[in-house]
Amino acid sequence: MARNIKWGLLAIGLALAGCGGSGNTGTDGGSNTDGGGNSGTNGGGSPSGDIGASPSIPWINGYSAFDDTFDAFDATRWRRSDNWASSEDFNAGWREDHVRFSGGKLELRLDDQPCSTGGGCSGRPYASGEFASTRFHGYGRYEVRMRPAHASGTLTAFAITTGPFEWTRWDEIDIAFVGLNTRRFQASYITDGQRRDTGIDLPFDAADDFHTYGIEWTREAIHWYVDGKRVHTETGTRGPLPSQPGRILVNFWPGVGPATESWMGHFTYPGTPLASVYDELRYGPAAPTELLEDFETSGLWKQDDPGAQMSTWHQEGHQGQALVMSYWVKDSSHPNVARTFDTPRDWRGARHLNFWFRGTNTQDPFRLELRDNGGGLATAERFEYRFRDDFVGWKWVSVPLSAFTRRTDWQPAGAPNDGLTLSAVHGLSFEPLSGNGNTILLDDIQLER
Repeated sequence: MARNIKWGLLAIGLALAGCGGSGNTGTDGGSNTDGGGNSGTNGGGSPSGDIGASPSIPWINGYSAFDDTFDAFDATRWRRSDNWASSEDFNAGWREDHVRFSGGKLELRLDDQPCSTGGGCSGRPYASGEFASTRFHGYGRYEVRMRPAHASGTLTAFAITTGPFEWTRWDEIDIAFVGLNTRRFQASYITDGQRRDTGIDLPFDAADDFHTYGIEWTREAIHWYVDGKRVHTETGTRGPLPSQPGRILVNFWPGVGPATESWMGHFTYPGTPLASVYDELRYGPAAPTELLEDFETSGLWKQDDPGAQMSTWHQEGHQGQALVMSYWVKDSSHPNVARTFDTPRDWRGARHLNFWFRGTNTQDPFRLELRDNGGGLATAERFEYRFRDDFVGWKWVSVPLSAFTRRTDWQPAGAPNDGLTLSAVHGLSFEPLSGNGNTILLDDIQLER
């Protein structure tokens, strides 16, 4: 499993940027639907995006897809925050026992127990619950059936989020209810720390009953849905869309002080527990995907040039085990790691090759190579895509297969010259093209069709 960090700290973005709070970038402050569901373009300039349309992405099965009806806690899919607190604007400490499963429902409870006894609630007067996925999820369709709490000074959030505490840039997509007015929610997205918000008015009070709230996320657009009808769209006209996969996160918490009270209202504990309740949470990828390599098994990736100066090993990575490469590039050697397939793979129709890459911003160039067609691996035609280590931390790299070009510096004897057909892929490799004594990590290589 990925390292055990306080991933819930990512929710700080939900608090401080807020739902229409001060300091936001590109906050619209208005609504793009009226009470009857009619649409228009909001003051921030985001498109209407065929308001009222049904979801456009079908439910696609795959290794990352799931449909959880919360009959019980699934520890392989979820983690619960416990025994710590987020920023000073969160007036509750997270407690594992405040994430409860009962009667096919997930309940995030907010109360003042056990804050008055023992160790308290991480220095806060209240306790509440936070719940997040163990896996990072990217482009796809998300639906949550939920009933947020109606209480001034509180916030109920559903988000796909990642950021510095995951050693990535800060990308996020939100649906957030401020308990002061649950006839409205905030649709937000963040790209590299820059936030865009839009308020969505509802023709009902969300706290009265369960409703289904959806997000569709693709490279081209983000759509928000309520009960199967589109209510808002973003296409990047107000700023680039997020692209880094994130954890699915839900939480419920009270704010404190001027920073939150200006937009959340003042919180007064009513003397009995409050709860936000979830009935179902579902995810499916935007396109059929195959996990080519998760690096949980060692020995599959080997060096092509045994004389090259390279060391490889496995260690904990972004999602489970990762492959570590430490390299020294010399003119006379070619350090690389390659994975070959016992039987050539048919990748025709595939569109992207995706992977996690962790670097240190050395600016070292890398070659990702595909070996296609030919009479076998030794004579397979070589195609390349070049990229750089240009980021400190983890970065999700998505390479269109159309971006691969035939290598002009070398081809094996007998290699064909018939273009990248993808009809018989023999393998792939990663090769640093310069750099000495540097180290990178690779994790979760994925083929997207």
